[in-house]
Amino acid sequence: MFHRIRTYCLSGIHAVPVNVEVDASLGLPGFTLVGLPDSAVRESRERVVSAVRASGYSVTGNRTTVNLSPADLRKEGSSLDLPLAIGMLLASSQFEVNHIERFVFLGELALDGLLKPVRGILSIAMTLIEEKGSVLVVPQENVQEASLIEGLLILGVSSLLECIEQLKMINPSQIVQSRGLSSKLKVSFDQYPDFKNVVGMQGVKRALEIAASGNHNFLLVGSPGSGKTLCAKCLPSILPEMSDEEIIESTRIHSCAKSIHPQHFSYIAERPFRSPHHSASMVSLVGGSSQLLPGEVSLAHNGVLFLDELPEFGRHVLEALREPMEEGVVCINRASGSAEWPSRFMMGAAMNPCPCGFAMDLKKECTCLPDMKSRYRSKVSGPLLDRIDLQVSVPSIDISQLAFSATAESSSTIRERVKGAREFQEERFRRKKIHFNSEMTSQETRSLAKMEASTENFAVHASEKLMLSARGYYRVLKVARTIADLRGSETVGKIDLAEALQYKVLR
Repeated sequence: MFHRIRTYCLSGIHAVPVNVEVDASLGLPGFTLVGLPDSAVRESRERVVSAVRASGYSVTGNRTTVNLSPADLRKEGSSLDLPLAIGMLLASSQFEVNHIERFVFLGELALDGLLKPVRGILSIAMTLIEEKGSVLVVPQENVQEASLIEGLLILGVSSLLECIEQLKMINPSQIVQSRGLSSKLKVSFDQYPDFKNVVGMQGVKRALEIAASGNHNFLLVGSPGSGKTLCAKCLPSILPEMSDEEIIESTRIHSCAKSIHPQHFSYIAERPFRSPHHSASMVSLVGGSSQLLPGEVSLAHNGVLFLDELPEFGRHVLEALREPMEEGVVCINRASGSAEWPSRFMMGAAMNPCPCGFAMDLKKECTCLPDMKSRYRSKVSGPLLDRIDLQVSVPSIDISQLAFSATAESSSTIRERVKGAREFQEERFRRKKIHFNSEMTSQETRSLAKMEASTENFAVHASEKLMLSARGYYRVLKVARTIADLRGSETVGKIDLAEALQYKVLR
């Protein structure tokens, strides 16, 4: 007999429908699997046969041919175990199911017939919700992840035998309808360093507040030990909580990337803060490998990607960041295929001004020759710097100040101002596909960064003196628009532009 079982495979972040076509007929016993399976899928035969036997059934004695359609799509992972087992049992007339076409099966089988969770369930659930009446059959550990999509019919099972017993029923008793993200986990900001404990550095705090408000890229330049990394690590404490849409987006990426353990699933409720080591490769940063998995730029989606010791990263690694920073998406193309991953993140970085680190220090003398400084700074290219909105000088702290307790603003106070600025942007972009000032096009910047004629002339003349590019000019306007939002102004004034222009340490 012939049976067709519905399932899905992942292609990057997207779910692609796949049919497991099983034909069991009389003849010389054997098993043939076609349809571009990878090694994990090819090995599924051994797992399925053992699991079927452990469940009290048998699939031997027939000539079995399995086709994974579409045949030109490479199938990866172990999620095809369950649909393959169900298809083989139905094809060999071991049991019957009414309306098998309404069920979509996913799950990895253990040798004893128990089901193990698989990755990427959220992407599949988001695709399946568009099909009314379909039931997603998944391992019990994956039910919580699939339940993030409201209105989806889910059948959670813990073993192959339990799945078969449920399918035999006219109306399976364990089918539930998901309620979506009904209750959020309360985000605790106590795990992050608080700005109230950071002595001095008011200018740096102000710059990071602007960066958080408009999702602008930033670069901190200062001597070793001046507090660059500490301030950057305080940044998550002033970022607002994620919206439901952002939670789903980030959780979907992390689920596909295997960075969330399916057996201990918890959705991403806190904004990601990724800080890879400077020895990171280009593939680990932007994504790739043979499985086309996402890199750090995608794992930082809706959050922050912080690169400490920026010039120590490989030149080709940094240059690969240009397109994701500009487009908010990274396209990976390899011989094995192509994938597209979201990468809308705030890029932060920190670096010393020279190899010895003391070119900006008032107490220690720099020992670097001019050509050494030039070579060091040239490791960060002009085009990359042009995409960084806020380039901030971090002064060294006087040791005597550390003896007094800090009386600075707390992160919670700054976070409230950031929320207010973002609310302005939400209202401004409610009919557009963008969310922040940093994402505006040049045309949108000209129309939304409203200013008087004298203010615009000031911006043009100042940009000419600073020798800014066209991109640099519009980025200054975007930062000025964010500064105006922080003070609740509908128009951009000279005071906003003057502050935005000063955030250009390196040019």
